[in-house]
Amino acid sequence: MTDHTPGDELSEDARRAAFREELRLTPESGGGRIVGRIPKRILWGAVAAMAVLGIGGQFVEHYFGNIGLPSSTGPTTTFTSPTTIPSFTTTTVASPAAADAAFIGLKGIASAQAPVINLTDQTGHPYGTGPATGKVTLVTFFNKNCNDICPVLGRELKDFLDRLGPQASRVNVIIVNTDPFSYGLSASPQALVATGLAAYPQVHFVTGPVATLNPIWNAYGVEVKVGATAAQVAHNSVIYFVTTTSQLAAIAVPFAQVNAQGRFSLRPDYITRFAEGLRYETISLIQ
Repeated sequence: MTDHTPGDELSEDARRAAFREELRLTPESGGGRIVGRIPKRILWGAVAAMAVLGIGGQFVEHYFGNIGLPSSTGPTTTFTSPTTIPSFTTTTVASPAAADAAFIGLKGIASAQAPVINLTDQTGHPYGTGPATGKVTLVTFFNKNCNDICPVLGRELKDFLDRLGPQASRVNVIIVNTDPFSYGLSASPQALVATGLAAYPQVHFVTGPVATLNPIWNAYGVEVKVGATAAQVAHNSVIYFVTTTSQLAAIAVPFAQVNAQGRFSLRPDYITRFAEGLRYETISLIQ
């Protein structure tokens, strides 16, 4: 189901033209905006870090195996390492949390202020890093219409919140829209409805004009790529852990399988394990 809301009621060509105009793009053939191109030295450095954490080749392929513009068969999501975050330190956690930390690609961030997010959530109110201060916050990114990794990551976030129990009231989740062709405000975005996250008051799906979203994508190292049609939007997938004082604490790297139709899925036991990894790290930050 596609969410038609003000700001989205444009033809495909009109949306692409508006996207280019807003970001002052040149009409290169078959391409779109590429945000935060990732140097190879950073990319392979992240692979090496995963090897230290004990992540095997299958998951390295999940994280880094499909970099590039989306194919003509449908939307894809590339899983790559952000470029704008501070230096990493290996997160030290007690067993059995260590295995789950490795599974979610968890890496600690030495010390840095979380880049400011100031957008509008599904209730029509301003929301971002400012209002979230005082609680542990997870910041992540997926499409408003839930046509990317959203079905997998949304389920992981729901499972994570359920596993927190009463402590879920001490946590915020901010999901930043990554679709430059569907950025209008909606009270019931599929990103929340299709995943069941609409039932959780601490989950905020935030969006805004592309010119406002773009610097946030850049600040958090999210690379958004646009293909030949509005259906072809690709981005890398990350989750940041932010402390109660708005400091970046760690980053995790979600992953999924995608079929020829562009639908994302992941084994239920992997989803459960990923949610548990999120829970371990969040509990360590709750004061």
